[in-house]
Amino acid sequence: MTCVVLGLCLALSSCNKKIEKVKPEAKSNIKSELSDDKKISSNNSNNVDENQLKKFEATIYEYFDTITTFTAYCKNEEEFNKYKDLVEQRMAEYHKLFNNYDKFDKVNNFSTINENAGKEKVKVDKKIIDILKEGKKWYKETDGDINIAYGRVLKIWLDLREKSEKDPENIKLPSDKQLEEAGKYRNIDAIEIDEKNQTAYINDKNVQIDIGGIGKGYATELIKKELMEKGLQTGILSVGGDVAIIGKNPTRPSGKFKIAIKDPSLSEDHPYASVVSVNKTSVVTSGDYERYFEIDGKKYHHIIDPDTNYPSTKFKSVSVITDNIAYADALSTALFIKDLEEGKKLVKKFNAEAYWIDKDGNTFKTENWDKYEVKEK
Repeated sequence: MTCVVLGLCLALSSCNKKIEKVKPEAKSNIKSELSDDKKISSNNSNNVDENQLKKFEATIYEYFDTITTFTAYCKNEEEFNKYKDLVEQRMAEYHKLFNNYDKFDKVNNFSTINENAGKEKVKVDKKIIDILKEGKKWYKETDGDINIAYGRVLKIWLDLREKSEKDPENIKLPSDKQLEEAGKYRNIDAIEIDEKNQTAYINDKNVQIDIGGIGKGYATELIKKELMEKGLQTGILSVGGDVAIIGKNPTRPSGKFKIAIKDPSLSEDHPYASVVSVNKTSVVTSGDYERYFEIDGKKYHHIIDPDTNYPSTKFKSVSVITDNIAYADALSTALFIKDLEEGKKLVKKFNAEAYWIDKDGNTFKTENWDKYEVKEK
């Protein structure tokens, strides 16, 4: 089977970080590669196309504060560029539209809605209405572990993480009082949606929206669906490690790709915690090992438990397999926060598979994970 070495980018799915261009030195930290096969004969078992196919790949750095890789099997470069251009256009659009913190000319986004909290309704794109509805749904499904109205607390940790990048020697944790005060303002019902007039409004000036727990996966799912509607039969879209697989692997009779999930220990001797063989699905991992800062040798990562207002400490990594990458994104975040038994109930409800690594390195998985896992790595 062709091995898609995506473990190095399957790190985080729920990013509450300010959206900005990826720094050049970060580009070498993420790799995505397919088989060395340059041409695929039309005689392969999947019969993806009557003509010979070639593998094409593009890397995009500008959007969602992450690295996107897009790989597709196409007849020629012209066909590939049609799909690549679509990915770039939509990434640029959703980067602006789903932005929590930055403003853009002639774009009303979540920054605009937050700025007008307690003031006035904001006319927004229908996609914002849709993702707000999605956020309210996940609040109910996860008993509040995913809360798009939790932005005030998330912003405290975001600011601290960004400060640590500039001045790591002079950062200190927020006080419990500061976090508790910010945590008072998380009422999901303060977010009002008017579908008829296509407006969004926060009726409490202290509540702020942050869609980091669901935004990237939601945008990736929209792009994946549009690529399929435009005719793409085989491709892989990896947005900062949120991996959506379109179709089957045309180079192998099984039609499967291998996805390698990084071991949170970051050991060179044991780089992958699990390798799964999949197609026509999505694989997303939430972990504690990339977006974090340290104080006195202790890590503080970006996935915040709303029960404590501090980074969740139950797990080091949670991976999810399910067809809808927006669901995989949200589930991986929620499972990272919930205890194991609660998480198993949630993942079963959504007919997904999950793989947990706890703080002591112990692993747990849903019943059917073994159907996907490759034993010989």
